[in-house]
Amino acid sequence: MRPKRSAAWLALVVTASVVALKAQVPRYDLVIRNARVVDGTGSPWFRGDVGIRGDQIAAIARRIDAASTRTIDAADQVIAPGFVDIHVHAFGGAGQPPSSLPIIEVPTADNYVRQGVTTLITGPDGFSPVPLRPVLELVARTGITPNLGTFIGHGSIRDAVFGSVNRAPTDSELDRMRSLAREGMRDGAFGLSTGLFYVPAAFSKTDEVVELAKVVGAMGGIHISHMRDEELGVEASVRETIAIGEQGGLPTQVTHHKVIGKTSWGKTVATLRQIDEARQRGVDVTVDVYPYPASSTTISAALMPIWAQEGSREDILKRLRDPATRRRIQVGAIQIILEGRGGGDARNVMVSRCDWNPSLAGQRLDDVAATRGKSRSVEDAADTALWLVESGDCGGIYFAIGEEDIQRVLRHPASMIGSDGQVVLFGRASPHPRSYGTFGRVLGRYVRDLKTLTLEDAIRKMSSYPAQRIGLGDRGILREGMKADLVVFDPATVRDMATFEQPHQYAQGVSVVVINGQVAFENGAMTSARPGRILYGPAHTP
Repeated sequence: MRPKRSAAWLALVVTASVVALKAQVPRYDLVIRNARVVDGTGSPWFRGDVGIRGDQIAAIARRIDAASTRTIDAADQVIAPGFVDIHVHAFGGAGQPPSSLPIIEVPTADNYVRQGVTTLITGPDGFSPVPLRPVLELVARTGITPNLGTFIGHGSIRDAVFGSVNRAPTDSELDRMRSLAREGMRDGAFGLSTGLFYVPAAFSKTDEVVELAKVVGAMGGIHISHMRDEELGVEASVRETIAIGEQGGLPTQVTHHKVIGKTSWGKTVATLRQIDEARQRGVDVTVDVYPYPASSTTISAALMPIWAQEGSREDILKRLRDPATRRRIQVGAIQIILEGRGGGDARNVMVSRCDWNPSLAGQRLDDVAATRGKSRSVEDAADTALWLVESGDCGGIYFAIGEEDIQRVLRHPASMIGSDGQVVLFGRASPHPRSYGTFGRVLGRYVRDLKTLTLEDAIRKMSSYPAQRIGLGDRGILREGMKADLVVFDPATVRDMATFEQPHQYAQGVSVVVINGQVAFENGAMTSARPGRILYGPAHTP
Protein backbone atom coordinates (compact mmCIF):
# COMPACT_ATOMS: atom_id res chain seq x y z
CA MET A 1 0.00 0.00 0.00
CA ARG A 2 1.46 3.37 -1.14
CA PRO A 3 2.11 5.72 1.80
CA LYS A 4 0.13 8.99 2.01
CA ARG A 5 1.97 12.13 1.10
CA SER A 6 1.78 15.10 3.40
CA ALA A 7 0.39 18.44 2.27
CA ALA A 8 3.79 20.01 2.87
CA TRP A 9 5.46 17.45 0.62
CA LEU A 10 2.92 18.06 -2.15
CA ALA A 11 3.42 21.82 -1.88
CA LEU A 12 7.17 21.33 -2.21
CA VAL A 13 6.74 19.24 -5.35
CA VAL A 14 4.41 21.82 -6.91
CA THR A 15 6.80 24.63 -6.08
CA ALA A 16 9.74 22.75 -7.56
CA SER A 17 7.75 22.05 -10.71
CA VAL A 18 6.80 25.73 -11.12
CA VAL A 19 10.42 26.79 -10.63
CA ALA A 20 11.56 24.26 -13.21
CA LEU A 21 8.90 25.42 -15.66
CA LYS A 22 9.86 29.06 -15.20
CA ALA A 23 13.50 28.18 -15.78
CA GLN A 24 12.51 26.78 -19.19
CA VAL A 25 10.52 29.89 -20.25
CA PRO A 26 12.81 32.53 -21.79
CA ARG A 27 12.81 35.75 -19.84
CA TYR A 28 13.94 37.73 -22.89
CA ASP A 29 13.19 37.63 -26.58
CA LEU A 30 16.69 38.78 -27.43
CA VAL A 31 19.90 39.28 -25.48
CA ILE A 32 22.90 41.02 -26.98
CA ARG A 33 25.96 39.98 -24.99
CA ASN A 34 29.56 41.12 -24.61
CA ALA A 35 29.08 44.67 -25.87
CA ARG A 36 30.68 47.99 -25.19
CA VAL A 37 27.58 49.90 -24.13
CA VAL A 38 27.38 53.55 -25.20
CA ASP A 39 24.04 54.60 -23.77
CA GLY A 40 23.49 57.83 -25.71
CA THR A 41 23.76 60.23 -22.78
CA GLY A 42 27.40 61.09 -23.39
CA SER A 43 28.58 59.00 -20.44
CA PRO A 44 31.67 56.81 -20.91
CA TRP A 45 31.08 53.34 -22.35
CA PHE A 46 31.00 50.22 -20.20
CA ARG A 47 30.94 46.50 -20.92
CA GLY A 48 27.58 44.82 -20.55
CA ASP A 49 24.63 42.89 -21.96
CA VAL A 50 21.27 44.19 -23.14
CA GLY A 51 18.06 42.19 -22.77
CA ILE A 52 14.98 42.90 -24.91
CA ARG A 53 11.42 41.81 -24.28
CA GLY A 54 8.79 42.72 -26.85
CA ASP A 55 9.56 46.18 -28.18
CA GLN A 56 11.34 47.39 -25.05
CA ILE A 57 14.72 47.25 -23.41
CA ALA A 58 14.07 45.03 -20.38
CA ALA A 59 17.52 44.90 -18.81
CA ILE A 60 21.01 46.34 -19.06
CA ALA A 61 23.57 44.66 -16.84
CA ARG A 62 27.19 43.69 -16.66
CA ARG A 63 26.02 40.16 -17.36
CA ILE A 64 22.62 38.66 -18.18
CA ASP A 65 22.43 34.90 -17.59
CA ALA A 66 18.67 34.45 -17.89
CA ALA A 67 17.28 32.45 -20.79
CA SER A 68 16.39 34.21 -24.02
CA THR A 69 14.74 33.14 -27.25
CA ARG A 70 17.73 34.43 -29.16
CA THR A 71 21.22 35.56 -28.22
CA ILE A 72 23.63 37.66 -30.28
CA ASP A 73 27.29 37.94 -29.32
CA ALA A 74 28.46 41.51 -29.93
CA ALA A 75 32.07 40.34 -29.54
CA ASP A 76 33.18 43.58 -27.89
CA GLN A 77 31.59 45.79 -30.54
CA VAL A 78 29.71 48.94 -29.54
CA ILE A 79 25.99 48.81 -28.85
CA ALA A 80 24.27 52.19 -28.98
CA PRO A 81 20.79 53.64 -29.32
CA GLY A 82 19.52 53.58 -32.89
CA PHE A 83 20.32 56.84 -34.60
CA VAL A 84 17.61 59.49 -34.98
CA ASP A 85 18.04 61.51 -38.18
CA ILE A 86 16.30 64.82 -37.65
CA HIS A 87 16.48 65.91 -41.31
CA VAL A 88 15.51 63.39 -44.00
CA HIS A 89 13.72 63.82 -47.31
CA ALA A 90 11.40 60.81 -47.19
CA PHE A 91 8.50 62.70 -48.78
CA GLY A 92 10.42 64.21 -51.71
CA GLY A 93 13.76 65.59 -52.78
CA ALA A 94 15.55 68.62 -51.37
CA GLY A 95 13.95 71.81 -52.55
CA GLN A 96 11.07 70.03 -54.22
CA PRO A 97 7.46 69.78 -53.03
CA PRO A 98 6.56 66.17 -52.15
CA SER A 99 5.10 65.12 -55.51
CA SER A 100 6.39 61.63 -54.87
CA LEU A 101 6.84 59.58 -51.72
CA PRO A 102 10.24 57.86 -51.65
CA ILE A 103 9.40 56.10 -48.37
CA ILE A 104 6.53 54.35 -50.18
CA GLU A 105 8.76 53.42 -53.11
CA VAL A 106 11.53 52.15 -50.79
CA PRO A 107 9.77 51.37 -47.48
CA THR A 108 12.81 49.56 -46.13
CA ALA A 109 14.98 52.71 -46.44
CA ASP A 110 18.03 50.46 -46.74
CA ASN A 111 20.46 53.33 -47.20
CA TYR A 112 19.56 54.60 -43.71
CA VAL A 113 18.99 51.39 -41.76
CA ARG A 114 22.35 50.03 -42.88
CA GLN A 115 23.97 53.07 -41.22
CA GLY A 116 22.22 52.33 -37.94
CA VAL A 117 19.43 54.89 -38.38
CA THR A 118 16.23 53.64 -36.76
CA THR A 119 14.12 56.82 -36.89
CA LEU A 120 13.65 59.22 -39.81
CA ILE A 121 12.25 62.71 -39.23
CA THR A 122 11.00 64.14 -42.49
CA GLY A 123 9.10 67.15 -43.86
CA PRO A 124 12.09 69.55 -43.68
CA ASP A 125 12.91 72.78 -45.52
CA GLY A 126 9.30 73.96 -45.44
CA PHE A 127 8.00 71.13 -47.63
CA SER A 128 5.55 68.46 -46.49
CA PRO A 129 2.25 66.99 -47.55
CA VAL A 130 -0.75 69.19 -46.69
CA PRO A 131 -2.73 67.68 -45.09
CA LEU A 132 -0.44 65.20 -43.35
CA ARG A 133 -2.90 62.66 -42.03
CA PRO A 134 -3.74 60.80 -45.29
CA VAL A 135 -0.06 60.40 -46.15
CA LEU A 136 0.89 59.15 -42.69
CA GLU A 137 -1.99 56.67 -42.86
CA LEU A 138 -0.73 55.48 -46.26
CA VAL A 139 2.80 54.99 -44.91
CA ALA A 140 1.43 53.09 -41.91
CA ARG A 141 -0.58 50.77 -44.18
CA THR A 142 2.45 50.18 -46.41
CA GLY A 143 4.67 49.04 -43.55
CA ILE A 144 8.15 50.49 -43.16
CA THR A 145 11.40 49.35 -41.62
CA PRO A 146 12.52 52.49 -39.75
CA ASN A 147 10.29 54.66 -37.59
CA LEU A 148 9.03 57.85 -39.23
CA GLY A 149 7.95 61.23 -37.90
CA THR A 150 7.40 64.51 -39.70
CA PHE A 151 7.22 68.28 -39.56
CA ILE A 152 4.52 70.37 -41.24
CA GLY A 153 6.01 72.66 -43.90
CA HIS A 154 5.44 76.41 -43.91
CA GLY A 155 6.19 76.65 -47.65
CA SER A 156 3.68 73.94 -48.46
CA ILE A 157 1.06 75.64 -46.29
CA ARG A 158 1.69 78.97 -48.02
CA ASP A 159 1.49 77.38 -51.46
CA ALA A 160 -1.76 75.59 -50.55
CA VAL A 161 -3.39 78.83 -49.44
CA PHE A 162 -2.38 81.33 -52.13
CA GLY A 163 0.27 79.84 -54.37
CA SER A 164 3.80 80.74 -55.35
CA VAL A 165 3.46 84.51 -55.44
CA ASN A 166 5.63 87.30 -54.10
CA ARG A 167 3.35 89.04 -51.63
CA ALA A 168 2.26 88.90 -48.03
CA PRO A 169 -0.87 86.93 -47.12
CA THR A 170 -4.10 88.78 -46.49
CA ASP A 171 -5.61 88.57 -43.01
CA SER A 172 -7.96 85.82 -44.12
CA GLU A 173 -5.16 83.92 -45.84
CA LEU A 174 -3.01 84.14 -42.73
CA ASP A 175 -5.91 82.78 -40.70
CA ARG A 176 -6.15 79.88 -43.13
CA MET A 177 -2.39 79.28 -42.81
CA ARG A 178 -2.71 79.20 -39.02
CA SER A 179 -5.54 76.70 -39.38
CA LEU A 180 -3.46 74.41 -41.59
CA ALA A 181 -0.54 74.62 -39.17
CA ARG A 182 -2.89 73.67 -36.33
CA GLU A 183 -4.29 70.81 -38.42
CA GLY A 184 -0.76 69.60 -39.18
CA MET A 185 0.07 69.45 -35.49
CA ARG A 186 -3.13 67.52 -34.78
CA ASP A 187 -2.25 65.15 -37.62
CA GLY A 188 0.97 64.36 -35.77
CA ALA A 189 3.67 66.85 -36.77
CA PHE A 190 6.53 67.50 -34.36
CA GLY A 191 6.65 71.15 -35.34
CA LEU A 192 6.96 73.66 -38.16
CA SER A 193 9.70 73.47 -40.78
CA THR A 194 10.61 76.50 -42.82
CA GLY A 195 12.67 76.83 -45.98
CA LEU A 196 13.04 80.57 -46.37
CA PHE A 197 15.66 79.95 -49.06
CA TYR A 198 13.02 78.31 -51.26
CA VAL A 199 10.12 79.70 -53.24
CA PRO A 200 7.39 80.34 -52.15
CA ALA A 201 8.59 80.75 -48.54
CA ALA A 202 11.38 83.06 -49.71
CA PHE A 203 8.67 85.67 -50.33
CA SER A 204 7.66 85.58 -46.65
CA LYS A 205 8.52 88.18 -44.05
CA THR A 206 9.65 87.11 -40.61
CA ASP A 207 6.42 88.17 -38.92
CA GLU A 208 4.41 85.79 -41.13
CA VAL A 209 6.50 82.85 -39.93
CA VAL A 210 6.28 84.02 -36.34
CA GLU A 211 2.49 83.88 -36.51
CA LEU A 212 2.58 80.22 -37.51
CA ALA A 213 5.33 79.53 -34.97
CA LYS A 214 3.06 80.84 -32.23
CA VAL A 215 0.40 78.31 -33.21
CA VAL A 216 2.86 75.42 -33.31
CA GLY A 217 4.62 76.48 -30.12
CA ALA A 218 1.36 76.63 -28.19
CA MET A 219 0.77 73.01 -29.22
CA GLY A 220 4.18 71.82 -28.02
CA GLY A 221 6.04 71.87 -31.33
CA ILE A 222 9.42 73.22 -32.40
CA HIS A 223 10.63 75.27 -35.36
CA ILE A 224 13.40 74.04 -37.68
CA SER A 225 14.65 76.14 -40.57
CA HIS A 226 16.59 75.99 -43.78
CA MET A 227 17.59 79.61 -43.42
CA ARG A 228 17.03 82.38 -45.92
CA ASP A 229 20.73 82.80 -46.75
CA GLU A 230 23.68 80.52 -46.03
CA GLU A 231 26.12 82.66 -47.98
CA LEU A 232 27.06 86.32 -47.41
CA GLY A 233 23.88 86.91 -45.40
CA VAL A 234 24.29 83.94 -43.10
CA GLU A 235 24.62 85.98 -39.90
CA ALA A 236 21.39 87.86 -40.59
CA SER A 237 19.67 84.56 -41.31
CA VAL A 238 20.79 83.07 -38.00
CA ARG A 239 19.40 86.18 -36.27
CA GLU A 240 16.09 85.64 -38.06
CA THR A 241 15.95 81.96 -37.04
CA ILE A 242 16.61 82.94 -33.44
CA ALA A 243 13.96 85.67 -33.65
CA ILE A 244 11.34 83.20 -34.91
CA GLY A 245 11.88 81.08 -31.82
CA GLU A 246 12.13 84.03 -29.45
CA GLN A 247 9.04 85.81 -30.73
CA GLY A 248 7.11 82.63 -31.50
CA GLY A 249 7.69 81.21 -28.04
CA LEU A 250 9.07 77.82 -29.10
CA PRO A 251 12.38 75.99 -29.53
CA THR A 252 14.10 76.87 -32.81
CA GLN A 253 16.79 75.13 -34.83
CA VAL A 254 19.16 76.07 -37.65
CA THR A 255 19.12 72.98 -39.83
CA HIS A 256 22.16 71.71 -41.81
CA HIS A 257 24.16 74.67 -40.54
CA LYS A 258 26.88 75.61 -43.00
CA VAL A 259 28.49 78.56 -44.70
CA ILE A 260 28.48 78.48 -48.50
CA GLY A 261 31.03 80.22 -50.73
CA LYS A 262 34.74 80.74 -50.07
CA THR A 263 34.28 84.45 -49.35
CA SER A 264 32.07 83.48 -46.39
CA TRP A 265 34.15 80.64 -44.95
CA GLY A 266 34.88 81.12 -41.29
CA LYS A 267 31.60 82.88 -40.55
CA THR A 268 30.57 79.98 -38.31
CA VAL A 269 32.73 81.65 -35.65
CA ALA A 270 30.21 84.49 -35.63
CA THR A 271 27.07 82.40 -36.15
CA LEU A 272 27.90 80.01 -33.33
CA ARG A 273 28.60 83.01 -31.11
CA GLN A 274 25.08 84.18 -31.95
CA ILE A 275 23.75 80.77 -30.90
CA ASP A 276 25.66 80.95 -27.61
CA GLU A 277 24.51 84.49 -26.85
CA ALA A 278 20.88 83.63 -27.60
CA ARG A 279 21.04 80.60 -25.34
CA GLN A 280 22.57 82.69 -22.56
CA ARG A 281 19.57 85.01 -22.64
CA GLY A 282 17.13 82.11 -22.59
CA VAL A 283 16.35 81.32 -26.22
CA ASP A 284 16.15 77.57 -26.85
CA VAL A 285 18.14 77.48 -30.11
CA THR A 286 20.14 74.56 -31.51
CA VAL A 287 21.67 73.43 -34.82
CA ASP A 288 22.18 70.28 -36.84
CA VAL A 289 24.92 69.55 -39.35
CA TYR A 290 26.01 67.02 -41.98
CA PRO A 291 29.70 66.14 -42.46
CA TYR A 292 30.26 66.94 -46.14
CA PRO A 293 31.84 69.84 -48.09
CA ALA A 294 28.95 70.07 -50.56
CA SER A 295 25.26 70.90 -50.45
CA SER A 296 22.50 69.61 -52.71
CA THR A 297 19.25 70.95 -54.09
CA THR A 298 17.66 71.62 -57.49
CA ILE A 299 19.49 73.63 -60.15
CA SER A 300 16.63 76.14 -60.26
CA ALA A 301 16.62 76.72 -56.50
CA ALA A 302 20.40 76.94 -56.24
CA LEU A 303 21.43 78.90 -59.33
CA MET A 304 18.47 81.11 -60.25
CA PRO A 305 17.64 84.38 -58.47
CA ILE A 306 14.63 84.15 -56.17
CA TRP A 307 12.58 86.67 -58.16
CA ALA A 308 12.91 84.52 -61.29
CA GLN A 309 11.31 81.52 -59.58
CA GLU A 310 7.98 83.15 -58.76
CA GLY A 311 4.79 81.53 -59.98
CA SER A 312 4.13 78.39 -61.96
CA ARG A 313 6.59 76.54 -64.16
CA GLU A 314 5.01 78.23 -67.16
CA ASP A 315 5.70 81.61 -65.55
CA ILE A 316 9.37 80.65 -65.15
CA LEU A 317 9.60 79.41 -68.74
CA LYS A 318 8.02 82.62 -70.00
CA ARG A 319 10.78 84.63 -68.31
CA LEU A 320 13.46 82.38 -69.77
CA ARG A 321 12.01 82.80 -73.27
CA ASP A 322 12.19 86.58 -73.10
CA PRO A 323 15.76 87.55 -74.17
CA ALA A 324 16.11 90.58 -71.88
CA THR A 325 14.71 88.80 -68.83
CA ARG A 326 16.75 85.71 -69.55
CA ARG A 327 19.90 87.82 -69.62
CA ARG A 328 19.02 89.27 -66.19
CA ILE A 329 18.54 85.76 -64.84
CA GLN A 330 21.83 84.63 -66.39
CA VAL A 331 23.68 87.53 -64.74
CA GLY A 332 22.22 86.46 -61.40
CA ALA A 333 23.28 82.86 -62.03
CA ILE A 334 26.83 83.99 -62.86
CA GLN A 335 27.02 85.83 -59.54
CA ILE A 336 25.77 82.76 -57.65
CA ILE A 337 28.36 80.54 -59.34
CA LEU A 338 31.16 83.00 -58.54
CA GLU A 339 30.18 83.97 -54.98
CA GLY A 340 27.79 81.32 -53.69
CA ARG A 341 26.94 77.70 -54.35
CA GLY A 342 29.20 77.53 -57.39
CA GLY A 343 32.24 78.02 -55.19
CA GLY A 344 33.76 80.30 -57.81
CA ASP A 345 33.90 77.69 -60.59
CA ALA A 346 31.28 75.84 -62.65
CA ARG A 347 33.36 72.73 -62.04
CA ASN A 348 32.05 72.81 -58.48
CA VAL A 349 28.50 72.06 -59.66
CA MET A 350 27.59 68.41 -60.31
CA VAL A 351 24.29 67.19 -61.71
CA SER A 352 22.78 64.63 -59.33
CA ARG A 353 19.56 63.66 -61.07
CA CYS A 354 17.72 64.53 -64.28
CA ASP A 355 14.53 62.56 -64.79
CA TRP A 356 14.24 63.89 -68.34
CA ASN A 357 17.82 62.85 -69.20
CA PRO A 358 19.29 60.35 -66.71
CA SER A 359 22.63 60.31 -68.55
CA LEU A 360 23.44 63.76 -67.16
CA ALA A 361 23.60 62.45 -63.57
CA GLY A 362 27.16 62.68 -62.26
CA GLN A 363 28.36 65.22 -64.84
CA ARG A 364 29.90 68.56 -63.90
CA LEU A 365 28.18 71.71 -65.14
CA ASP A 366 31.12 72.79 -67.31
CA ASP A 367 31.14 69.34 -68.94
CA VAL A 368 27.44 69.63 -69.72
CA ALA A 369 28.13 73.03 -71.27
CA ALA A 370 30.90 71.53 -73.40
CA THR A 371 28.63 68.76 -74.69
CA ARG A 372 26.28 71.50 -75.89
CA GLY A 373 29.10 73.04 -77.91
CA LYS A 374 29.62 75.82 -75.41
CA SER A 375 32.79 76.93 -73.66
CA ARG A 376 33.58 76.06 -70.03
CA SER A 377 33.32 79.69 -68.99
CA VAL A 378 31.14 80.79 -66.09
CA GLU A 379 28.93 82.65 -68.56
CA ASP A 380 28.22 79.57 -70.66
CA ALA A 381 27.86 77.44 -67.54
CA ALA A 382 25.18 79.82 -66.28
CA ASP A 383 23.42 79.63 -69.62
CA THR A 384 23.60 75.83 -69.43
CA ALA A 385 22.08 75.90 -65.96
CA LEU A 386 19.12 77.82 -67.39
CA TRP A 387 18.88 75.29 -70.21
CA LEU A 388 18.69 72.50 -67.63
CA VAL A 389 15.84 74.32 -65.88
CA GLU A 390 14.03 74.88 -69.19
CA SER A 391 14.36 71.22 -70.10
CA GLY A 392 12.74 69.98 -66.89
CA ASP A 393 15.13 70.96 -64.10
CA CYS A 394 17.65 68.69 -62.38
CA GLY A 395 19.10 68.07 -58.96
CA GLY A 396 22.57 69.39 -58.26
CA ILE A 397 25.48 69.07 -55.85
CA TYR A 398 27.50 72.19 -54.99
CA PHE A 399 31.07 72.05 -53.64
CA ALA A 400 31.35 75.26 -51.66
CA ILE A 401 31.62 74.40 -47.92
CA GLY A 402 34.82 74.67 -45.90
CA GLU A 403 36.17 71.82 -43.76
CA GLU A 404 37.00 74.08 -40.80
CA ASP A 405 33.40 75.26 -40.65
CA ILE A 406 32.14 71.67 -40.73
CA GLN A 407 34.33 70.68 -37.79
CA ARG A 408 33.54 73.83 -35.83
CA VAL A 409 29.81 73.15 -36.03
CA LEU A 410 30.27 69.44 -35.29
CA ARG A 411 32.13 70.26 -32.07
CA HIS A 412 29.63 72.82 -30.81
CA PRO A 413 27.67 71.56 -27.78
CA ALA A 414 24.34 72.68 -29.27
CA SER A 415 24.80 70.73 -32.51
CA MET A 416 23.41 67.35 -33.51
CA ILE A 417 23.75 65.23 -36.65
CA GLY A 418 21.23 65.27 -39.49
CA SER A 419 21.91 63.90 -42.96
CA ASP A 420 19.71 66.13 -45.17
CA GLY A 421 19.69 63.06 -47.40
CA GLN A 422 16.96 61.17 -49.17
CA VAL A 423 15.45 57.72 -49.07
CA VAL A 424 16.91 56.44 -52.33
CA LEU A 425 16.56 53.53 -54.68
CA PHE A 426 19.94 51.81 -54.95
CA GLY A 427 21.66 52.56 -58.25
CA ARG A 428 19.35 55.32 -59.47
CA ALA A 429 20.79 58.71 -60.45
CA SER A 430 23.79 60.19 -58.61
CA PRO A 431 22.58 61.41 -55.21
CA HIS A 432 24.62 63.21 -52.59
CA PRO A 433 26.60 60.59 -50.64
CA ARG A 434 25.14 61.91 -47.38
CA SER A 435 22.13 59.70 -48.09
CA TYR A 436 24.33 56.63 -47.66
CA GLY A 437 27.16 57.70 -45.42
CA THR A 438 26.42 60.50 -42.94
CA PHE A 439 26.49 58.46 -39.73
CA GLY A 440 29.29 56.15 -40.78
CA ARG A 441 31.31 59.19 -41.84
CA VAL A 442 30.92 60.87 -38.47
CA LEU A 443 31.97 57.72 -36.63
CA GLY A 444 34.82 56.88 -38.99
CA ARG A 445 36.29 60.18 -40.11
CA TYR A 446 35.38 62.58 -37.33
CA VAL A 447 35.55 60.24 -34.33
CA ARG A 448 38.17 57.60 -35.14
CA ASP A 449 40.43 59.36 -37.66
CA LEU A 450 40.35 63.08 -36.87
CA LYS A 451 39.15 62.84 -33.26
CA THR A 452 36.96 65.89 -33.75
CA LEU A 453 34.41 64.22 -31.46
CA THR A 454 34.59 61.51 -28.84
CA LEU A 455 32.66 58.34 -29.57
CA GLU A 456 30.26 59.01 -26.70
CA ASP A 457 29.51 62.58 -27.73
CA ALA A 458 29.05 61.66 -31.39
CA ILE A 459 26.48 59.03 -30.42
CA ARG A 460 24.74 61.53 -28.14
CA LYS A 461 24.47 63.91 -31.12
CA MET A 462 22.98 61.07 -33.20
CA SER A 463 20.53 59.63 -30.68
CA SER A 464 19.43 61.17 -27.40
CA TYR A 465 19.95 64.78 -28.45
CA PRO A 466 17.72 64.75 -31.57
CA ALA A 467 15.21 62.53 -29.76
CA GLN A 468 15.03 64.96 -26.85
CA ARG A 469 14.84 67.90 -29.26
CA ILE A 470 11.53 66.79 -30.74
CA GLY A 471 10.18 65.18 -27.59
CA LEU A 472 10.71 61.47 -28.20
CA GLY A 473 10.74 60.49 -24.56
CA ASP A 474 10.97 56.73 -25.12
CA ARG A 475 13.82 56.57 -27.66
CA GLY A 476 17.40 57.69 -28.05
CA ILE A 477 18.85 56.25 -24.83
CA LEU A 478 19.74 52.72 -23.75
CA ARG A 479 17.73 52.39 -20.57
CA GLU A 480 15.28 49.88 -19.16
CA GLY A 481 11.74 50.66 -20.31
CA MET A 482 12.85 52.54 -23.45
CA LYS A 483 11.94 51.29 -26.91
CA ALA A 484 14.40 48.75 -28.25
CA ASP A 485 15.93 50.70 -31.14
CA LEU A 486 19.59 49.62 -31.18
CA VAL A 487 22.65 49.53 -33.41
CA VAL A 488 25.73 47.33 -33.02
CA PHE A 489 28.88 48.41 -34.86
CA ASP A 490 32.63 47.94 -34.88
CA PRO A 491 34.29 51.26 -33.97
CA ALA A 492 37.51 50.14 -35.67
CA THR A 493 35.92 49.59 -39.09
CA VAL A 494 32.76 51.69 -39.25
CA ARG A 495 32.95 54.19 -42.11
CA ASP A 496 31.17 55.69 -45.05
CA MET A 497 31.85 54.21 -48.48
CA ALA A 498 29.72 56.47 -50.69
CA THR A 499 31.58 59.10 -52.68
CA PHE A 500 30.39 61.94 -54.88
CA GLU A 501 31.55 59.99 -57.94
CA GLN A 502 30.16 56.63 -56.74
CA PRO A 503 27.42 57.39 -54.22
CA HIS A 504 25.58 54.06 -54.27
CA GLN A 505 27.70 52.32 -51.65
CA TYR A 506 26.38 51.31 -48.26
CA ALA A 507 28.25 52.27 -45.10
CA GLN A 508 30.40 49.57 -43.51
CA GLY A 509 30.96 48.42 -39.94
CA VAL A 510 27.36 48.10 -38.72
CA SER A 511 26.59 44.47 -37.87
CA VAL A 512 23.12 44.52 -36.28
CA VAL A 513 20.19 46.96 -36.26
CA VAL A 514 17.17 46.38 -34.01
CA ILE A 515 13.99 48.44 -34.39
CA ASN A 516 11.15 48.13 -31.89
CA GLY A 517 12.69 44.90 -30.64
CA GLN A 518 12.96 43.23 -34.06
CA VAL A 519 16.19 42.59 -35.93
CA ALA A 520 15.99 44.64 -39.14
CA PHE A 521 19.57 44.21 -40.37
CA GLU A 522 22.25 41.59 -39.68
CA ASN A 523 24.94 39.60 -41.45
CA GLY A 524 25.22 42.27 -44.12
CA ALA A 525 21.60 42.03 -45.24
CA MET A 526 18.20 43.48 -44.49
CA THR A 527 15.74 41.08 -42.87
CA SER A 528 12.10 40.69 -43.85
CA ALA A 529 10.95 42.57 -40.74
CA ARG A 530 9.05 45.84 -41.17
CA PRO A 531 8.93 46.95 -37.53
CA GLY A 532 8.87 50.70 -38.11
CA ARG A 533 6.10 52.86 -36.70
CA ILE A 534 4.67 56.27 -37.36
CA LEU A 535 5.79 58.50 -34.50
CA TYR A 536 3.44 61.32 -33.63
CA GLY A 537 4.12 64.75 -32.22
CA PRO A 538 2.83 66.29 -28.99
CA ALA A 539 -0.58 67.49 -30.23
CA HIS A 540 -1.61 64.43 -32.23
CA THR A 541 -5.27 63.53 -32.10
CA PRO A 542 -6.21 60.08 -33.44
